[in-house]
Amino acid sequence: MTPTPIIYEVQSGDTLLGIAIEFGVSAEAIQTANGIIDPRRIQIGQSLFIPEPAEDDAQPTLTPTPVPVIVRGVSFQKTPQGTLWCFGEMMNPGSVTLSELVVEVNLYDAQGSLLASEAAFTQLDILTSNQSVPFAVLFEEPPSTFAQYQVRAISATPLLGKPRYYLELRPIETSATFIGESTYRVSGQLENIGEHNAEAIKLVVTAYNEANEVLAQRQASLDVVVLRSGARTPFALDITAPEGTVVRYVVQAQALRAP
Repeated sequence: MTPTPIIYEVQSGDTLLGIAIEFGVSAEAIQTANGIIDPRRIQIGQSLFIPEPAEDDAQPTLTPTPVPVIVRGVSFQKTPQGTLWCFGEMMNPGSVTLSELVVEVNLYDAQGSLLASEAAFTQLDILTSNQSVPFAVLFEEPPSTFAQYQVRAISATPLLGKPRYYLELRPIETSATFIGESTYRVSGQLENIGEHNAEAIKLVVTAYNEANEVLAQRQASLDVVVLRSGARTPFALDITAPEGTVVRYVVQAQALRAP
């Protein structure tokens, strides 16, 4: 007999990781089964096919993980619209590639009472050994002030199975130009140096100050859907850091291996 397919309708406040925990499958399995390019951008009312749990599916957890992960470079940036961004990066000091990367930011008053809490996925899906990936957590209605904060990784699980993630991408000929009003234009080319074609490409630029705090980050929109082996594609984006001076930037890219 064929099992009845499970179709789940996305509700307000849902994340792909939370749905995966509810059904006991990996977020990557749901992402692959539904052709989701960016797991952070599922839509309310969207119907998701929930695949059968695989033997090697590791149940993700939202409790602090024993996997050694370092959160660093934290900064807070207010926007003219009244929202508040918390930027930073997650670093993997271990030897195992990690996925399901979620960071939580808690804001407290001087007495230690919780004022606000938000969580978000990192800007890239996986974190290889001795590398870092940026995160951006948005408070749409932040408190007018806060005295202390806590930033922690609440999920980071070993990448299991045979994922389609493709890392053979190299940013080349990159440059950054100050164009005024705390805005920098970062441009260059992304080259596929591997043997396979790449799709669902994510390219992220992260800007740092002199203290190695993350001041800003942004994903680039690329001109191509599939980047063939040996090919290049240009990118250009404007990144704004209203509080602080950018002294360096890093360009990172990840993709899925095209079938």
